[in-house]
Amino acid sequence: MEQNEKITLQKLKKEMEEMRLEYEQKLASVKVAEVPPVASTSKEREAYARLARAQESWLNEYVEIKLFKDNDKYKDDVYVAINGKNCVIRRGVWTRIRRKFALLLDQSEIQDLRTAEMIASESQRFEQATQLRGM
Repeated sequence: MEQNEKITLQKLKKEMEEMRLEYEQKLASVKVAEVPPVASTSKEREAYARLARAQESWLNEYVEIKLFKDNDKYKDDVYVAINGKNCVIRRGVWTRIRRKFALLLDQSEIQDLRTAEMIASESQRFEQATQLRGM
């Protein structure tokens, strides 16, 4: 019985090795495109690379922000994370952070405002529908 287990184990190892080799061949055949398909000439690729570097450097520039602070809902520090990079921002103090984190905070505030507008609009619509039905 022990001999059968060894044969089975050996077969399993062989199959796993074959599967690993096949997987590595598939990975080698798949190439990740560094430039979009529209950039076909070397000048276009260089221009795209320059643009990408410029955007990256702009997003990583430091900007100063000051977050609102009170003694109730807005008293704790704010944790912000983007693609594994993070920072903690103290409220009520001017803080230098990378522009990408500031933009994320702006987007979050915009989304909060849109949500509040939608809630107000739907509440008003509900009240009007309730009054029409005489409830």
